[in-house]
Amino acid sequence: MAPVIVVEENRSKLIVNNSGKRPLNKIKVDGCLISQEHEKCDWLVATTDVPLRALYIELKGCDVTKAVSQLKNTVKLTEATFKDHGKECYAITTRVPKHGTDIRKLAMDFYKETKATLSVKNVQCSVEI
Repeated sequence: MAPVIVVEENRSKLIVNNSGKRPLNKIKVDGCLISQEHEKCDWLVATTDVPLRALYIELKGCDVTKAVSQLKNTVKLTEATFKDHGKECYAITTRVPKHGTDIRKLAMDFYKETKATLSVKNVQCSVEI
């Protein structure tokens, strides 16, 4: 498996560092994993070995609320498929509000609803898998 996976759109980018070369699936959600007219995120990167992890990725302009909504809906729509995976959601935006109480509260509410972590990052984010 590739040591680095990059997903990007416009100026938003997420880099998945896979230094252990774990077996991964990189899935384009829209039209591949979820084809119906549902609100959904852009990408999903999932490990196929233990520990199971699923990274939900939304690459967005500046609408954090819309990005979070898309991530939340995708987690719910894929609940059965990724039931044993630890879920991490990433909203990568070109402009993010200051990481104050609003973003923290959003992340806490998101976790209560989905049991998935939420990270809101500006322009680029790097994750080790």
